[in-house]
Formats: sequence, structure tokens, C-alpha cells
Amino acid sequence: MHGISLPERATSRPPASRGLAKRLAIFGAAAALAVVPSLALAPAAFAAGEFSVTSPAAGDIDVAQAGPGLTGFTGTNLDAGDTVQVYYTAADGTVDTPAIFGGVQVDGDGNWNAIANFGALAPGQTLVSVTVKELKDDEAGTVVATLAPYAFTFKDAPVPGDPFAVTSPEQLSTVDTATPVFEGTGTPGATVEIQYTGRAGNQDSAGKTVVKADKTWSITTDFSDLEPGGGTVETDGIRVLTYQTDADGNELPGADRQAIVFYFATAPVPLIPLSLTLDPTSTTVSDTALTGIAFTATGFSPAESLTLLIKDPTGAVVVLPGADTAAQLFADAKDGSAKGAIILAANAPVGDYTVALTGDRSARVATGTFTVVADPTPTPTPTPTPTTPANGGGSGSGGSGSGSGTGSLANTGLDASGIGALASGFLLAGAGVVFAFRRKANA
Repeated sequence: MHGISLPERATSRPPASRGLAKRLAIFGAAAALAVVPSLALAPAAFAAGEFSVTSPAAGDIDVAQAGPGLTGFTGTNLDAGDTVQVYYTAADGTVDTPAIFGGVQVDGDGNWNAIANFGALAPGQTLVSVTVKELKDDEAGTVVATLAPYAFTFKDAPVPGDPFAVTSPEQLSTVDTATPVFEGTGTPGATVEIQYTGRAGNQDSAGKTVVKADKTWSITTDFSDLEPGGGTVETDGIRVLTYQTDADGNELPGADRQAIVFYFATAPVPLIPLSLTLDPTSTTVSDTALTGIAFTATGFSPAESLTLLIKDPTGAVVVLPGADTAAQLFADAKDGSAKGAIILAANAPVGDYTVALTGDRSARVATGTFTVVADPTPTPTPTPTPTTPANGGGSGSGGSGSGSGTGSLANTGLDASGIGALASGFLLAGAGVVFAFRRKANA
């Protein structure tokens, strides 16, 4: 910014001539309206009058800043196609230092506004003299009008008299402690805070303090929310942002934030051992479809998303039932652990399966295996076969009597063979009765 200036080009016409031209233009327009009244309905391209600045005005005090060194300028009667530039003297003595870099906004009436940056003022300077010019928006930057120089006073110095700085640790240095001490200078009474990016991309504070009367400050930092294993040379170190605010938390004008990149010799938050436990490690086809394989993992970055990849015995990727509607896996927000269950299809092939769980941010991969075996073949229940004793033998007792199985009844004067013959005779006689009955009925 220092030493940058927009050289003033040759003036296209003196201000007096320009004023006369405008008066003639206004007179001509009035005459035209008198001849053709209907033209009065057409809107004016911009309001008539001389180019001017309305804010900040000459003699204004306590002018506020939108940011360190930034304040808004407004004005009127900017000709269509023209632009504005504000010039001031920088701390290094460069005159006509331009303050407007983001362009000028103008409406159809010629009202304009722009943001001016006075960041090149001397430290502690609040009084600033400016010169405002209207320029043609061309490559030559032709000056159309130059307003009389005037001065105003900022409420706070755009560049503080006590510059804010971080003196330790130095850029790209390596610290041998998990709680390095940051030191620097600033405005007495101001608050200094150090921020860094912690786990899951969260913005965390490593500590804050108040600048002492001797303009120095010191903070013993705490980076315990850093990613496990992060902050070392191998992991691209850590970037912190240190800034200074007032009692209300507003950043002090001119106190640019200080970005420091440094490295830890040893990660302040060590890596958690990486593991993946599967339970059970062997199960049947039916059980893996019902209860599945439970898994527990550790060692991932807190709150990071995880990708689960399973391959069957042929090496093909397994698509889990319902995987298209299942929620994505995430590691625990505190310790980076994860747990769940692997449920296979009811017709899953038997054999060895491999499992890989990958942290999408940490790129850490935990692996494991389990085996699926065929369901056991059920053993049929045998059908009982009835058996008949060979000789009808047996023994039994009833009441007070007893007997032994000899194939004969109690002694009644008839043996078994006689009873059998008698029974056969009755059967034959009966058959004969039935037969005779049927013949008689047929006759």
C-alpha cells in the first residue's frame, strides 16, 4: 500500500469551464422542455449540481471505522461514467496516496459512495487531510474536478501507536512443548486471543489475555482440542490466528490479525491406537443374517465420517441389506471410537470375509476378518418300532396274589387250546347265522 499512487493526469477542462458547461446544459434542457413539454416525463440521468462530498465532512470528529483503517465516503452529482478517488499522505511521506480500491457505487441521480482505506497513516495518527477528485473512468484517469482539500479526525487511530505483534514463537519454528508460550506487543488494556482449527473443523481458542501497561502480553496456550497426532511437520503443522480486541470484543482499528504457522516436535494430542474388533469371528449363515457380526473400532479422528468396506470370500464387495438407506457412520465426537453391527444377507456365501473401516478425514484404516460357515444339517428324530414278546412271557402282581407268565390261565378245568377251539366254533356259528339271514332275506 505504501508508495502506491494514482498520478494525476492532465485536466480535461478547468473547473470554471465545467461549471459553465453544466449551466449551459441546464439552460438548454429547460428550453427544450418549454418547446416539448412531454419530455418532462423522462427521468433525469442524475441530479443537477456540482460534484461534492457529503461524508465525512470538513471538521468532522470521532469518525468511525468499518474495519481497521476503513471508512465510508458519500457524495453527490457524480457524472455518469465517472469515478472518484480520495488521496492522502502516507506515513512514509508519499503524497497523493489513493485510498479507494474497491470502486465507487453510483445511482441514477449521481449519488455515490465508496470505502476508503487509510491503513498507510502514521502510527497513532487520527487527523487526516484528504483531497477528493472526480475522474473519467478511462485508462488515463482524466481528472474532471478537484475539490478543495479538507481534514477530519478519526475516533481511533487507523494505525495504533502501539502496534500489535506476535514476537514468539517465530514463523515456521518448532516448539518442544505441548503448551507453548505466545508473546507479543499491543495496546494496553486490549484483549489478545489465539484461535486455531481443532477437531472436526471447529474453531477453538488456545488462550486469551489482556495487554499489560508496558504494552506486552503473554499466553500459555492450550491445544488439547487439536486433532490426535496433528500439529507436527509430518501433518503440515498448525496455523493460529492472533488478534486484539477492545473490552466489547470489537477488533481494534489498524490492529491486523497475526497469522503464525509453527510445528510441534511431538503431537500435543497423541494418536489413539488403531483397532477393529469383530465378535464373533466365526458364525453361521443364519446367525449372521439375524444377529450379525458386532464391531468396535478405536483410533479415528473425533466426529469424522467413516467408510465401511466388506469383501466376501471371492473378493467381491458386499452390499449390505438396506445399505442404501442406512445412515453414514461417524466416529465418536470425543474419543474417535465407533461401533455397529454387520448384517449379511440370508444367502451369504460361506468362507472368510475381510472388513476395512476407513476414516474419511484422518485416512486411517482399521481391518479385521470373520468367517461364515454353513448351517449344521439337522439330525432326523428316529421313528419308534413296536415289538411283540416272543412267548408272551412277563410277570406281574395284583392285590395280594401273584403269578408267573406260563401262557395258561388259572386252573378252571379248561386249558387255552380248548378255549380257542370253542371261540372258533362260536365264530363259525355266527358267520353261519349271518349268512343264513342274508339268504332268507334274498328269498
